[in-house]
Amino acid sequence: MRHMDFFVNKMGWDREVIIRYPKLLAFSLEKRILPRCSVLQVLILKGLVKENCNMGSLIVRSEKHFLEKFVTKYENEVPQLLDLYKRNTNCLLVLGYGTDKVSGKNLM
Repeated sequence: MRHMDFFVNKMGWDREVIIRYPKLLAFSLEKRILPRCSVLQVLILKGLVKENCNMGSLIVRSEKHFLEKFVTKYENEVPQLLDLYKRNTNCLLVLGYGTDKVSGKNLM
């Protein structure tokens, strides 16, 4: 399954996260999961969000909540964050998904 491959092999998540949040498997990989993981990856790399934050719960939160807590909150520190979030198709490249290199593995 594509979702499990992404979460476990590309993002380095434990399977327990998916068991705890089974709704993760219902969301669109391209429209919801990849954009949010891209934003979170940037925030972690910049030291603005802790690496051990509860990633599963952040994916299942409402659009409004996610935008307020992770995009608009950090727009001064990372002005291009909203653009990154909106570019759904380019999120595949940001995370290395679909390429030989896994750039986001074990970051979250």
